[in-house]
Amino acid sequence: EARRLGVNWDYAPVCDLDVEPDNPIVGTRALGGDPATVAELAAEWIDGCQREGVLACAKHFPGHGRTTRDSHAELPVVEASADVLYGEDLVPFRAAIDAGVASIMSAHVSFPALDPSGLPATLSAPILRDLLRDRLRFDGLVVTDALIMEGVLRDGEAAASVRALAAGCDLLLYPDDVEGVARAVEQALRDGALDAEAVRRS
Repeated sequence: EARRLGVNWDYAPVCDLDVEPDNPIVGTRALGGDPATVAELAAEWIDGCQREGVLACAKHFPGHGRTTRDSHAELPVVEASADVLYGEDLVPFRAAIDAGVASIMSAHVSFPALDPSGLPATLSAPILRDLLRDRLRFDGLVVTDALIMEGVLRDGEAAASVRALAAGCDLLLYPDDVEGVARAVEQALRDGALDAEAVRRS
């Protein structure tokens, strides 16, 4: 149905685990709470979607399932240990990568165990480059979650957009001020704050 309507990229499946009863954002969008089950279902969904010529998108990396705050309104912090994140939350994302998922969406969520700076994953090179690209060997598209969300807007939309690209995102989803973001990216390229070759590849 998506392809027949001219839609060639679907922002699904949700690979977050439904493990936190007070989570205000994941809930019934999740495929379940068991990492192995979510991994299996997500991989099947990706295969079915991409067989039909539509790109799939595993989200929200590295996992929005343990949050108790809404990233639309503020920056959630997940205090889980690295062992828990690697052993549970990342399992569906590994399966998505193994299934050949075309894209992964970042989370506007802070994971101190993965990046002690406290930056949201969308702005974190340790999470997007070191973990996602280097350790998990993902070589597809990385797209931000919506850039109108408060979880990523501490320094404003234009600054967040430039920092997201610098951290390893390829595409910027839903900025409110598209022209302002474009100007900021162009200025960052002129100033050398963004790597021109990396942006060209994106």
